[in-house]
Amino acid sequence: MNRDRIYGDENLRQQDALLRSKTQEMPDRLGNLVPHSTFQAVWGKHHQFLMQNGVRSKRKKRWGIAACGLVMAIIVAGTAFYTSPEVRAALAKFPFMKMLLKDGEFKEHYGLSQIEKQDLGVKLNRSVTDQNIRFTVDEVFYDGIQIVLNYDVEYLNAKEKINKKDANIFYKLAITGSEPTMMSTHKITILNDHAFIGSTLIDAFQYLDGYQLQMNISQIGQVKGNWSVTIPLSVSKTDPHTKTFFPNKEFEIGGKKRKVERITMTPVTTQIVIRSEDNTKLGSLSFDLRDNLHTSLYGTGGMGGDGEYTYNFGPPSSTNPYPESIDIIVQQLDWVSPIKQYEETISLTNKFPIVLKGAHGGTVLITKVEYSEDGTMLYYEASDAENQYPMIVLMDSKEHVNISESVRISKDRFAFKMKYPKLDIRSSLKAKVFINEYEPGYKPEPPVWVKIPLDWSKP
Repeated sequence: MNRDRIYGDENLRQQDALLRSKTQEMPDRLGNLVPHSTFQAVWGKHHQFLMQNGVRSKRKKRWGIAACGLVMAIIVAGTAFYTSPEVRAALAKFPFMKMLLKDGEFKEHYGLSQIEKQDLGVKLNRSVTDQNIRFTVDEVFYDGIQIVLNYDVEYLNAKEKINKKDANIFYKLAITGSEPTMMSTHKITILNDHAFIGSTLIDAFQYLDGYQLQMNISQIGQVKGNWSVTIPLSVSKTDPHTKTFFPNKEFEIGGKKRKVERITMTPVTTQIVIRSEDNTKLGSLSFDLRDNLHTSLYGTGGMGGDGEYTYNFGPPSSTNPYPESIDIIVQQLDWVSPIKQYEETISLTNKFPIVLKGAHGGTVLITKVEYSEDGTMLYYEASDAENQYPMIVLMDSKEHVNISESVRISKDRFAFKMKYPKLDIRSSLKAKVFINEYEPGYKPEPPVWVKIPLDWSKP
């Protein structure tokens, strides 16, 4: 899933200079951070082969704006209003991030659950009313890398129930005084007969503190108007929990030298910046990230241009919140690598472990399955790092993919737990695993491993 790019790149050296001035020792935090996995993410990173077969591209856009046209509008500052008590009460019972993580396209492996868990959002209640429609920005999150806007829309004096055509916004984004590379998308959910809520997720790819984001809205649903708002961007809540490293570690691949220039870790995002001093294009490379326990951090999108590559990953895992080191795995992309997918289906019984085939001769053991009204929890153990995020589908009368992250629960084993929807235990329960392998005889070029020690004691 890709985001639409909005503006061109700005010199990242200015960003690095600002980050250096912001860098400080990280206090105790991140106790509840988790590794992340979803069906889409598992598919995208299944057994690391995608990194080697060229799925990622030079300018990897992250997400596409869902059912959203971009139209310019006049910028105006929002005036403070409040939605009706009915909508306020409904919003209190329906948290934004819960909507995104359960129903939306924003998945757990992006680390977004930490926004609510660590209370990292800033309440705004900034509203604009036009054409008898009220648009309210309820909350903004910003960590210098990602922006999340949570908002609600209420049709005032509406006589009929709103439908999907009414639950949509058309907007364009800008930042006053800067033109960073940005990508955005949004998720909308109808709240009641006359209101809907939404979240817009934005990658700024630049550390901008003290700036203002302009969300220029020219149409809501089928009604044209002007609901543009100006939103302050501040890292005041995330900066005390953010750590930036400047390893300047050089490595060579394809006969050319590169440099790992910066690694930034926030409560929600891990970002790396790779640079080539001779401005060589980096689009032929892909990057993976693992901590010193070999836990993979899920890639959530990146931007590459002449001489630089910026890539975002999820935060460190709860089992290793302050990793001693990070391995960046760099691979030359092969756009024609032959791949074959296998499927294996096995009955779910009470006899554990259940052995599933893994990639490259490895295995995945389902060690336990717990059923409850809240959902189904599956526990598994992988034989090695390459199989730590298997693509497992659980089946009763339907096929179910996991709805939350794979959480690593052991430091010395690749043991994980993963949540699925509630299963009908009256049905014949089965598990299906998908395995991607290279065709016999094909051997990809080995990747380059770049180890970066992380000293958390230094500011």
